[in-house]
Amino acid sequence: MPLSIEKQIEELNELIHLDHDAVGAYTEAINAVQEDSIRTPLIRFKGDHERHILDLSSLVRQLGGKPAERPDLKGLARKTMTKIAGLMGAEAVLKAMKSNEEATNKMYSHHAAMDFPSDVMDVLVRNYQDEQRHLAWVLDALRTRLWEQAPAHP
Repeated sequence: MPLSIEKQIEELNELIHLDHDAVGAYTEAINAVQEDSIRTPLIRFKGDHERHILDLSSLVRQLGGKPAERPDLKGLARKTMTKIAGLMGAEAVLKAMKSNEEATNKMYSHHAAMDFPSDVMDVLVRNYQDEQRHLAWVLDALRTRLWEQAPAHP
């Protein structure tokens, strides 16, 4: 059964909160990491999350709703944990981002399985593919110990 307009707005706002949370965590990670080979992808991934917020907010408005405008309490916790990890170096930051991306992937997977209209589903699938790419990169960076291979920027 298709989701009601109200339920669609609620579910999309849940994802908007999640993407706001991710922007905060990525901001902390970017500020904490010195290696350009890590910072550059993190900056790109933060941009993906910012685009997700814009695209999802547009859908919520089209449905007649008001988009979520800020992170929720989980976002504050993720941002704080990423900031603390930043004090311990790139490996700890990447481990924090792995945890964040696993949660984000789980949430997008859940939403991509819901009965949204095709235009909404197209955005959700595209965003979920971004999340899968982010997680794959973080896992590879951890596996290859990327922080040990790259010089820090000045």
